[in-house]
Amino acid sequence: MKLPVRSASMPNRAASIVLLLAATSLSLTVGTTPAEAREPSPPTNCVSGVDRRAQAWAMCKSGYGTFRVWARCNWSASKVHGPWMRPSKFGDSSVFCATSGNPAGIVMAYGIEKRDG
Repeated sequence: MKLPVRSASMPNRAASIVLLLAATSLSLTVGTTPAEAREPSPPTNCVSGVDRRAQAWAMCKSGYGTFRVWARCNWSASKVHGPWMRPSKFGDSSVFCATSGNPAGIVMAYGIEKRDG
C-alpha cells in the first residue's frame, strides 16, 4: 500500500497564511490611536462665571467632547446659549444678556452644558 505523497510546500503555505493573519492582527492593534480607543467622556476641569452682570462665560481645559455656557437673562424666561467649544487652555464660550435690544439685561442664572466626545 502506497501512502499519498504530500507536497513540501503545503505546510509552508499554511504557515505563511497563519503568519500573515497574525501580522495583520498585530498591525491593526498597534495602529489604534488613544483617541480611537478611549471611551466618550465630557469636558473636565471647567469653570464658569459672570462679567459685569451682563455676560456669562464658561471654560473647560481638558477632556473630550464640547461644552457651552447657558444663561437666563432678566428679560427672558428661556435660556440663551453661547457657542459649542472644544476644551482648551484658551478660549471660552460666552453669551451676553445686555444687548442692543435689551441694554439693561443682566444674568440671573448661568451654567455649563456638556456633550460627550
